[in-house]
Amino acid sequence: MIKSIPVLSRNSTLLAVVLCFIPPLIYFLVFKTVALNINYVAFDDILILGVIPGFGDAPLLEKWERLVELFPEHRLVFSRSVILFLHSTFGRLDLVWAMVIANLCWAGCAVVFYKAFQKLHLSLWYFVPVMWLWFSIQSFENIFWGVSSLCNFGVLLFVITAFYLAVYHPSRLIYALPVAILATFTYGNGLMSFPIVALVMLLSGQRKSFVITIVVMALVAFIYFIDFTPITQNLDFKNPDEVKEGVLGFLGFIGSIATLDAYTAKPSLLMTAVVIGALMIISFIFLFRKQLLNLWNAAWTNKPFTNKGALFALALALFIMITSLALSYKRIPTDHFEGMFKGRYRMYSVLACISLYFAFLSLSGSIVVKKSLVFSLAISVLLNLTILHSNFADTVNNRRSAICQEFNARYNADWLGTKMFSMDRNHLEMIRSYYNSEDPLAEGWNPDHYTIAPQFEGNNSPDLLTDRNEYLQIGYSEANFPTEKDYSDGGYVILQSDSHVYAGHLYQHPVPLKTTLRRLMYFSKGAIASFHRETIQPGTYNIYLLQRVDGKNHFYSTNKTWVRK
Repeated sequence: MIKSIPVLSRNSTLLAVVLCFIPPLIYFLVFKTVALNINYVAFDDILILGVIPGFGDAPLLEKWERLVELFPEHRLVFSRSVILFLHSTFGRLDLVWAMVIANLCWAGCAVVFYKAFQKLHLSLWYFVPVMWLWFSIQSFENIFWGVSSLCNFGVLLFVITAFYLAVYHPSRLIYALPVAILATFTYGNGLMSFPIVALVMLLSGQRKSFVITIVVMALVAFIYFIDFTPITQNLDFKNPDEVKEGVLGFLGFIGSIATLDAYTAKPSLLMTAVVIGALMIISFIFLFRKQLLNLWNAAWTNKPFTNKGALFALALALFIMITSLALSYKRIPTDHFEGMFKGRYRMYSVLACISLYFAFLSLSGSIVVKKSLVFSLAISVLLNLTILHSNFADTVNNRRSAICQEFNARYNADWLGTKMFSMDRNHLEMIRSYYNSEDPLAEGWNPDHYTIAPQFEGNNSPDLLTDRNEYLQIGYSEANFPTEKDYSDGGYVILQSDSHVYAGHLYQHPVPLKTTLRRLMYFSKGAIASFHRETIQPGTYNIYLLQRVDGKNHFYSTNKTWVRK
């Protein structure tokens, strides 16, 4: 097997092409089955969509001000421009459209990787691991986050493209600078592409381009930080606990792919990510150990660094490092160590793997590269499929959670979720009218009529009903909630009083991987819905089960009530 792969790499290009396209196909199928025109778990998209009302009639200066308005510390010009374009072109929005464009940005990164890979003059087989790594779903928050995914995936496309243009076309700085500007006004860390492009120019022997990049960076930064008001605390270097969390968070951010599960809170897995992050950094430095003198000479003696693949890997690594450092500095005081492992951050850990792999291909001997191909293929495929198994349930559960969140925000004017974003229901409904989201849980009854219960098809009492540790939990240990039409199908719990109505999805867990392989099943029996007490107003609530099957709602009485005091 080990000896056959290099032969395949020379003679079986078609098979390599097929293997390259399998992970994007899996990624597409996941997207197609889960994507839904509905606001995600947070209300960031609703606030960003606030650019639409009155924009067309606004004076030019006001349009600019609304495009570059801080959110919360980012200038989301790209996201807002895409939304305005879609709305003006089609007269309406669909959040799935925004998701599609964002994921095309993610796919576009793979195209740039391939362009850089071609410069290595290796068999296509060596690109297969890149595709399996890149098209995993660990960063599923970004995949399905409508407007916000535009900035999260968009900034990577523009940053990576800027680095590619700077590395492989150093004499044509005019190509890289506009893309770096676009990255800056897509998400805040895009600004960090400028010093890295400048460094690439310096190492490429382009002294004039280096100076020009610094000057342009200063001008862009001046514009960017006009009226800039930081809203988060910064890491306190006098606090040893914060410094410790900052160091661990920096490493864990880089190695977070090792947790597999995007939402794990297990300390052992988080510390595993820290160790992996440290090993990735050590491995990268080890690969560059013989290039340090060449890099020094390139910077100070104007002797260009000629290994373009290594320079591209270095640019990516520096961007990830700066992003991780900045995030640790800004987030540790409020989110602490665990906050460095948010699902939407996982894309940077994948990018770190790509950077390390490019460095390996560019700096290792041909014999070592050939011998490692089997391992690279095996680990990338296994990692992709394991991440798929570990995260698909959370992907589905997050979709259902988003359905419930929008339901709760629509039918409860005093819901805590909208209060946290200083948003009233009228504003929510005005913004929602632009994208006219689906409201599947409201089908077949009128949730606004609090005193009128839906029409029941029978009784189905839960075997778990507990109220402790600030959470109400309602569960069915033996129930199975199959999906037939789409992943809005499933089980939901409805709480209804004479003045409020709330929905919570029944969270389904996956079976262990070995059970999936042995029995070809994924979701386990049983599911639990959780309601945080603080999000529910006082009152006596009737408890109903809503089972959505084949896109239709079926209601069941539970003969249970709950009193929120």
